Amino acid sequence: MKTSCLPLLVLLFSACSIKNPTDKISFDAVEQRIKKLTEEITELEKKDDLEGFLLHYDKAIISIPEYQLTLTGSTEVRIFYKEIFARQKIKTFKRNTEEIVMIDSIAIEIGTFEKEYQDSKTDSTFTQNGKYWNIWSVKPDARFKIKAEAFGYFHPIKNSETLVVKSNNKQPDESEILLTKQIPFELKAYNALMEKGVRNRDGILRSEFFTDDAQVMPFADSTKRGIEKIKPYLIAYNAGPVTIDSIMVYTYHYEKFKDYVVEYTMFKVMWTIPQLSGRTEGKGIRIWKRQEDNSLKLFREIGTHNINQ
Repeated sequence: MKTSCLPLLVLLFSACSIKNPTDKISFDAVEQRIKKLTEEITELEKKDDLEGFLLHYDKAIISIPEYQLTLTGSTEVRIFYKEIFARQKIKTFKRNTEEIVMIDSIAIEIGTFEKEYQDSKTDSTFTQNGKYWNIWSVKPDARFKIKAEAFGYFHPIKNSETLVVKSNNKQPDESEILLTKQIPFELKAYNALMEKGVRNRDGILRSEFFTDDAQVMPFADSTKRGIEKIKPYLIAYNAGPVTIDSIMVYTYHYEKFKDYVVEYTMFKVMWTIPQLSGRTEGKGIRIWKRQEDNSLKLFREIGTHNINQ
């Protein structure tokens, strides 16, 4: 599926088709370039070529893997992938680009993947099916770089601890983020209303955040496409004897564009069900789309969880 949201990217370079990097490039050319780069990074991961793989990442990369705490910057991402590469002997791996959303100078690649690998310690073989986002930016020299990524699975992972690289970090609270970053009041207000929806187990309220053509990639589940699928999913998800004891939904980072806002989110929830209580925390990426009345609605979203470390 192709989605062209704003004027086409400029200053993009493809050696085969663009001689002048200041020329505009067609959407099809951007799509072809991204698909080629995605094939390259997939092959590099299969070959355990860590250095070649990391060359495709921006130094200020924000990485949001399933179960792992958010990684910020090339140093944290290097530590993570170095360990994951060592743990996994990949047998087959394929990514499939399903959609590219173009917003000014970024291209958001949304896709799925299938991966089979052998655990280097146990020799056990695992198969994973999942979804991913790559947010590509264009550097001053017209190269494509991944400035953010997120990926998760369509199913629960029994051996989830093998996908986590331990660290001394923890997911920051909203108050800690606000000490160093200014977050727009608009996003704070929407997140406060989301907290209300979760606290009250109100699936209808939560569904009102989305555009009619929205897509949601939730934790350990299939993609929900269109409000006719999202609404019943959220109503069912919020049913059951669950009490929300406390909740924080907040912005970790964001980028504002003319008609869109790309938000990197975090959440923390304390919950109780009969005879059991616990906590869940996680993170994700949202694309907010500006409406005619100047409000924002969710156009695309991917969410992941953290494993309790």
